[in-house]
Amino acid sequence: MDMLTPLINLSRAEEFGWRLLAAETFFHSRSLSKIVASSEVRFEEPVNICEIYVLAPSMYLRTYSGGFLLGATEPNKFPITFHCNNVDQDSASANVNLGELNYVERKSTSLRCTNEVWTNRLIVSAKFSVLSIVVYGTSRDPNATVLQKETLSSLPPLGPKFLDGIYSFPLN
Repeated sequence: MDMLTPLINLSRAEEFGWRLLAAETFFHSRSLSKIVASSEVRFEEPVNICEIYVLAPSMYLRTYSGGFLLGATEPNKFPITFHCNNVDQDSASANVNLGELNYVERKSTSLRCTNEVWTNRLIVSAKFSVLSIVVYGTSRDPNATVLQKETLSSLPPLGPKFLDGIYSFPLN
């Protein structure tokens, strides 16, 4: 049995003074996973994205609240493109390319972003069924306590709720 690897052992975020900006798992239906589709992480305050990690199924992140984000990325190898908008430009909807990661489970799992762009959203484009990402960087407001917007946009539509309170997720 493989041991789980904590992300804190891999990231150099603390060394550079970066903070956790977002941790998210995206789900795509079987039909959507066959095409390049985009998912989005929104931020309450402008942030500068410095590093993005993809959590493989053997990885996890312990959150500040004491919870865990378990890696669930599937498939085990695919290219991912990351874009953001620049909130300081007049046309803040214009995308800025942060880079591409050729994700390979346990081998190529992070993208270092060298930019001076302040953004309020991260756009992730790839062919995947499940993608777990962790985003590190800095906040324009160093006193901001909540950076990632709470949305249900990345969850698939919920199926029927059973008596035990568990939802079923329909497979396409």
